[in-house]
Amino acid sequence: MQTINPAPPAIIPAKDIIKSKKLAPANLIISSKLPHAQKMAIFESRKRKVLRFLLEENYSSLENLANLTKTPKQTVLRLTKHLCEINYLTKVEVNIGLARPISVFQPTNTGIMFAMLENEELPELREISKVNSVTIYHDLKLQQIRLKLEAEGYIKFQSSWQLTKILRKRQEKVPKIPDYTCINPQGDKIAIEYERTIKTKKRYQEIIGQYLDIKERGIIKQVIYYTDDGFADKLKQLFQSVEFVYRKGRTEKCLAEQLSYFKFACVIN
Repeated sequence: MQTINPAPPAIIPAKDIIKSKKLAPANLIISSKLPHAQKMAIFESRKRKVLRFLLEENYSSLENLANLTKTPKQTVLRLTKHLCEINYLTKVEVNIGLARPISVFQPTNTGIMFAMLENEELPELREISKVNSVTIYHDLKLQQIRLKLEAEGYIKFQSSWQLTKILRKRQEKVPKIPDYTCINPQGDKIAIEYERTIKTKKRYQEIIGQYLDIKERGIIKQVIYYTDDGFADKLKQLFQSVEFVYRKGRTEKCLAEQLSYFKFACVIN
């Protein structure tokens, strides 16, 4: 697959984002029939939900935030503009290889402090300008998967960068850090992976071995691989063709029941 090298993201100062007349928070809720107090309650709920999500995810797109709040893009656009105005968010235009650059939002230190829970440790977010466009695309796709699964009852999502920090703090090592871990509706901890491109069979022999080690330790109950449309069945066939895996420096036979540990699905765009 040809690698695209888009232009690096350019940070847009928050003061330059808004040139239109500022709106009062209550006016960001479009429904003249609602009383002022109810408008403010809706606004505060959306603001906290967006900032909490960004605290957990580092950054996100307008489209994903609209899905998060279950509101039209224009509504979220007004909300993010307001949050940039009051220095809760910064906005970055990122070229991820699509027809046009997209807007990506990240919380400022003020926004982080607003979203933090009591006694929660101050997180260190990655600066978007230092994250390459391929990673940003991958992360935004993962967020789509998260939002879809949350609607189905999955909870307690932790991203790979969160897991890495936790493991580093505990001085623990695991064979493989998933893109996400979460709890499914049955109460089992599962791993989520998003594959934008398909790896070599040899690489999957290594990955399967790593996940089987994790399974033996009782950390993860199941792994779900998400791909773009048309690739899930092909990836499943590739996994099923694996007869041997690499584990702990040796080669061993891979059994059919071990491969049942892995499930495959498509990202719905």
